[in-house]
Amino acid sequence: MPKISLATVARALDSMLDGQMTAQARIAAHLVAVAEASGHDASQVIEALEAIASTTVLDEFWITDEQGVAYLTNVRDATGTLMPFRFNPNPAVQPQASKFYALLGSPIESDHVITQSAQVREIDQEIYKYVGVNGVDRKRIVQVGNALAFEEHDLQSGSYTSPVMTAVMAAFGEPDLLDFAFTDQLDEIRVVFEEILGKQIIVQARLVEHFVTGAEEARWPMEEINGRLLRIVNSSPLDEIHVVSMPGDTVYSSLRSPLAGETPAGLPGADELSSLQDGTNKVVDQPTAPRASDGALYKYVTVAFANTPRFVHLSLPIDDGTLLSPRYNPASTGG
Repeated sequence: MPKISLATVARALDSMLDGQMTAQARIAAHLVAVAEASGHDASQVIEALEAIASTTVLDEFWITDEQGVAYLTNVRDATGTLMPFRFNPNPAVQPQASKFYALLGSPIESDHVITQSAQVREIDQEIYKYVGVNGVDRKRIVQVGNALAFEEHDLQSGSYTSPVMTAVMAAFGEPDLLDFAFTDQLDEIRVVFEEILGKQIIVQARLVEHFVTGAEEARWPMEEINGRLLRIVNSSPLDEIHVVSMPGDTVYSSLRSPLAGETPAGLPGADELSSLQDGTNKVVDQPTAPRASDGALYKYVTVAFANTPRFVHLSLPIDDGTLLSPRYNPASTGG
């Protein structure tokens, strides 16, 4: 059985989160833009961010003004007060957070992203991972954060109690120590990665739901909404985004302007969506598998809207060279 170092597994997990959190930050940038365009004040936007964070695995939002002051966040202190924070460009002052200050200089038409490896943050010595993008409505930092403390999820998922993955988490604090520790439990790792990936994509679906709802409140035309979805796809690992009504009409799509009466039958993985349409399930998380048309590996996740009879359908291509792929070959990657 081929073996790879635990540090390699940790780096693969970090890389996977880079892409997923980039997509989350991208959608969040469009969400806050449309929310403010439709007249929502900071408290209303924060309420939406808190709703997303409380129902998904994403832990934090830090969204700033032009001066780097994070006035939109779901993070509160022990008294329930929103945590004050201002990004500083000086790494001597903010060794971890200063990296993201450069996003304030990015034009709104750009798709600048800054990723950061999971590391101990300065405010509380916890291991966190952050990804940030520029604003799409004005110059700002849009940052999302994940706490890499998987033991907190034990009650929700037996996968997180994996002995291999427990050891891998140590690589974020002591990576050099695990370069010489190896595992051959690739199937076990793949199961954990699959579950983590599915939960990260659910975050994106919830963000799309809030973005679309806000865009409709702001009376944005279909072409504008579709164009925003296309921009998100073009600047993240996602391949397709569709918003579909339960009766079967495609409402919005990153691919094109949907045709009236078009059914979801043409969507990839559509044959697995009946449980959403009859209300049996709220989420359909399909395992990574070859696409029927060409054999390329894809993952599909579909999430029902909370309050309207619609769902968000997301497609993600899976590279053969990643640990998530059943075709992964450690010998060819030097793992």
